Amino acid sequence: MKREFYAQFSLALQDSVTQGFAIAWLVKQSTRLPARWLEIVRLENDWARLEILSQAIITGRKEEARMGTRKMSGGLRYWIENHAETFYKKQQKEYIDALKLAPALPDLSLFPAGAWAVQITFTLRKPYISKDDVDFYILDNPVKKEWVFKVPYVAPSQWKGALRAAMVRELTEENTALDDDAWIERRLQLVRLFGNEKSVGIEDQRFEAYLDKLRPDAAKTYRERLKKLTPTGFLAGCLHFYPTFFDKIGLEVINPHDRETGAGKHPIYFECVPAGTRGVFTLLYVPLNVGPADENICQDDLRAVARGIRAMLTEYGFGAKTSSGYGVAEVNQEEIKVQPETWHETFMREWGMADG
Repeated sequence: MKREFYAQFSLALQDSVTQGFAIAWLVKQSTRLPARWLEIVRLENDWARLEILSQAIITGRKEEARMGTRKMSGGLRYWIENHAETFYKKQQKEYIDALKLAPALPDLSLFPAGAWAVQITFTLRKPYISKDDVDFYILDNPVKKEWVFKVPYVAPSQWKGALRAAMVRELTEENTALDDDAWIERRLQLVRLFGNEKSVGIEDQRFEAYLDKLRPDAAKTYRERLKKLTPTGFLAGCLHFYPTFFDKIGLEVINPHDRETGAGKHPIYFECVPAGTRGVFTLLYVPLNVGPADENICQDDLRAVARGIRAMLTEYGFGAKTSSGYGVAEVNQEEIKVQPETWHETFMREWGMADG
């Protein structure tokens, strides 16, 4: 179906003049239809228009379709600056909100004792960059978008990877301060929260995983303890992540400079979610094989996750290019919700914001 759509509206096969008029019409820079290609009037949806615009990458008007000309903003850049926010807000209202797909705190009465949930509204302090997996787009670096509704978002799997990376980084920074028993307990906690580590088998004697190399003397004991936790070596973690949807999009430009001339000739464009955009992070914790007497384990996991979320959002960032400062956010303590409410103070104390 997708290939038939591109074939029916083939921008690349039009003459250069028609392409120029079509590009301006597709991004809503002009209401004038190309005289020789009137059938594109059937493209009413903004995203359908952008998909056809993507064909410009194989034409002589590629840069015009991306950024416009030196004298005037145009192409995708013009659409992002003038129409993107309206489109994404409409998508949110008419689809995500109407279908009740926006994440909300779940009813914990449906889950085992010890379950808890956290929801945090944050504001991006630096742009969020990620890599979409579409196979055809006018830019080489589009921000990740939800498959059906095409709004910028952070997928649950991305949140899981970002939070685990932040908590592993915290563990490595505390390496010298922990004895072997404490190190093993923290590492097993990561397994309990996120599931078994990739490339770490319970019978593996090579000890080549990243955390094995940091503490090789504890690797064997760790696997013995891991085997008791999960005899098969496979375990689904207790944390369940929800998507985060955004209603804004922007552009970032990196312009590598020639070492000899000091001039930049080939700018690289990235789509991003711009600084100042608000998002909602939501996760659910459902204990596995934890009885009512093991509430301390659940609360200990809550405290560890509180530290991890704060590090991920406010220090390390999430998404791509976090080493360059992207993906860092600000959090207002009044916009942190924890269920059950009796555990809210525990979370906030660990976060570092609770009074006293």
